[in-house]
Amino acid sequence: MAGQLSVMAVVVVIVITVVVWTSKRKSKNIKGRSSVDVILGRLKIVIGFYQVTFGVLEAFSYIKWPESLALIGKNSEMLQLNVLQIAPINCLFPNLKVDAFGGLLAMLAINAAAIVVAFAVYRLSKMRLKTLNKEEKLRKISQVKELVYRNLFFFLYVTYLSTCSKTANVLPLACREVCYDEKYESCQKFLRADLTVECTGEKYNRFVIVAFFAVFYIILLPTVAMVITWRQRKAVSKIENESNNETSDRKDHSTAVLRGLRFVYENYKPHAWYWELIETVRKVILTSGLILVGGESRAYIGLACVMSGLYGMLFALKKPIIDPFENKLMLSSLAVTFVNLGIGAVSRIPKERIPSSMDSYVDSVMFKVLVFGANSIVIGLLAGKHKDC
Repeated sequence: MAGQLSVMAVVVVIVITVVVWTSKRKSKNIKGRSSVDVILGRLKIVIGFYQVTFGVLEAFSYIKWPESLALIGKNSEMLQLNVLQIAPINCLFPNLKVDAFGGLLAMLAINAAAIVVAFAVYRLSKMRLKTLNKEEKLRKISQVKELVYRNLFFFLYVTYLSTCSKTANVLPLACREVCYDEKYESCQKFLRADLTVECTGEKYNRFVIVAFFAVFYIILLPTVAMVITWRQRKAVSKIENESNNETSDRKDHSTAVLRGLRFVYENYKPHAWYWELIETVRKVILTSGLILVGGESRAYIGLACVMSGLYGMLFALKKPIIDPFENKLMLSSLAVTFVNLGIGAVSRIPKERIPSSMDSYVDSVMFKVLVFGANSIVIGLLAGKHKDC
């Protein structure tokens, strides 16, 4: 646990440091995108892929996944930034148990803490700038706002899927009826994600209100991002034909919120400005939506597999991302997600009658190599691209 938490903290610090450093340099690549835009654009693809991998394995936990894929999924949980999953508190304090509602409250507390820390950093930075003249002070405050908003929104973007799954796990639709007799007369309802939590009574009704507030947050966050993106698209379309000086002046007066949310839309083509919302809906359906359906059969993972394949075909047809490499990176992640779902569907089929020695070899060597290789393609493409650069 100490090792995982240390790795997670180091990665977060490195990402924030790189973002701040590249923002101050204001360097541009050959296509006019800043270095920080390129970094965040590619990070959100890689992080999104491994979050979906973990979410799929968690949503279809009744499937006996191959050990190699289960290992990748377990290591991917660090990208959810869910501290209680990485370091269960009952391992440190055996008498303190955290149920499904405790996990949701912890996730909401992490999001709230990020907002509080961002606000505190902004206030402290503003106090340090009191000695500057008015014009320089306004310019510096604008830069600080942009950095704070960008890091805050990216953090909330990373924790979004985990918040969705924690919320879905405690909603009434995620309850399962357990009967104690063959006539189904003596039955109780429990949460599928945590059979220690009964879905009736005053305690559940009180805590489920928190879940409904979380649903409001889940709907609000992408909706706000969508509206801001739409506003930014209108602003960009108005200044496309203006001179460079006028364009620069207009950009300086754009709000810090718009610039902070730039990573959401900047890597998409102008006509596909809305695509991140579609991508978010896809990830929520695969990781949280199927939790509410509640079916534990091959049909549901088959449905998820079909949906994933159709979305991959749509993405390949539209090619909404501007950069060819990022487009290829996203297509690779969609293809591997489809492969993982296919593995899940096949895993429920009984083994064929083949010699045990051959079956053991396939399970222990060939299959593990193929699964690990497929799920390493996304991070491998990204590493190879930056190595060439």
